[in-house]
Amino acid sequence: MRQLNLSLVLNALRLTSPLSRAKLAHATGLNKATVSSLVEELIDTGFVSELGPERTGRTGRPEILLELDRRAGGIIGAEIGVDFISVVIANFAAEIIWRHFERTVPATSETRVLNRLLETVRQGIRETQGQYDRILGLALGVPGLVDVFSGTLLFAPNLHWHEVPLQSLLEAEFEFPIYVHNEANLAALGESFFGAARDVRSLLYMSSGVGLGGGIVLDGQLVAGAAGLAGEIGHMTLVLDGPPCNCGNRGCWETLVSQEAVFQRVRAAIESGECSQLEDLTHGDLTRLTIPLVVQAARRGDRVALAALEETAFYLGVGIANLVNALNPEAVVFGGVLSLASDFLMPTIQRIIQERALRWLARPLRLLVATHGFDACVMGGIALVYQHVLSRPFRATRASTQNSRQTLASPQRFRDPSTPAPRHVGAASTGGGETRDEPQATTTSMRGTCQTPHEITALAVVKRDHG
Repeated sequence: MRQLNLSLVLNALRLTSPLSRAKLAHATGLNKATVSSLVEELIDTGFVSELGPERTGRTGRPEILLELDRRAGGIIGAEIGVDFISVVIANFAAEIIWRHFERTVPATSETRVLNRLLETVRQGIRETQGQYDRILGLALGVPGLVDVFSGTLLFAPNLHWHEVPLQSLLEAEFEFPIYVHNEANLAALGESFFGAARDVRSLLYMSSGVGLGGGIVLDGQLVAGAAGLAGEIGHMTLVLDGPPCNCGNRGCWETLVSQEAVFQRVRAAIESGECSQLEDLTHGDLTRLTIPLVVQAARRGDRVALAALEETAFYLGVGIANLVNALNPEAVVFGGVLSLASDFLMPTIQRIIQERALRWLARPLRLLVATHGFDACVMGGIALVYQHVLSRPFRATRASTQNSRQTLASPQRFRDPSTPAPRHVGAASTGGGETRDEPQATTTSMRGTCQTPHEITALAVVKRDHG
């Protein structure tokens, strides 16, 4: 019961801060004596700090205001994508204090990608460890089927990874808690905790990029399913004899609404003789198509770009309508790289949903664009660790900063016995936008300039040119 009451106090301070002890008692429904005892315990253990007296202008003894102590612990959110690695570190107030993003080549080996993740996490801890007392946990999102109970990546069709025990591998390197989830599930939690769906009770999140992932959040909790694999919406069959999918099936929804589906529509139109600004924007090399370029052309009125986005929006709308009928969510949040084209996609998606979903389910539905966009998954990682800490404040803190320093003192590297030891993967580009096997890297330390989750999307990412 005391653990539950501690959780109530911490959650109240997370949602509304600063608060006095009296206001905490009102917010939690606990009596003032209980709240005072709990607060003293949380102050002693470093989770809560006193700000000073509340200025009310009233006579009498002023109340002391309380807030979550930013230095209580660091929280790490990470994502391995098909062509990138992203890591952020937040303090206990969920302010981003460090971040690193780098592009990878999709064919990069599993061993090399995992070693880059290790190196990046260690770098982040080294550069921020003076800003908190301990690491509270790391949550990693990956684009595939994850056994969340063991933290094993069962199958990532677009990475071509099978049976990778990610949680065990990372636990062998770090002494703080490790969590591994599907990236779309984490993104759903991130938008529910910090983003567009903070006031939404029943949420369907979908992320469209290289593939199509989904996550379901009900009352602030991820819906995992019987085996922890719920949310694989991208592999619903929409066309019986449709395009082949990397999962081994045909006609999966993601083959019709991924970024590659957009690019295929553009290329087919141009090859059939239609003129498009995208030929100039890609310097005649349509393999260099990107969603930002398609959006740029669409904003200029390019008919090929507009038609490709229109057809993609149609299939997005059909799939969402099916899910609305099945799940009856209060809101659908649209994220991933295709959300950059939301101005062009949303009107058609909304129209198709209203046409094809049951009207009693479709009319009240809210269709939202993800607040954190490309960062939704790493913010979901922050949210997941936060949830574990807030639900069991003391059981979730089994490691200290000293443990992290001991890990950093003797770093290990994952080895693939079938290949030579991988060399260090650094940032490099050949110029002209083409990349070699080394990813492009951008690291941003935010010492002294903490950002809240809503500010992280405004951070400018500048690629270093090593050409």
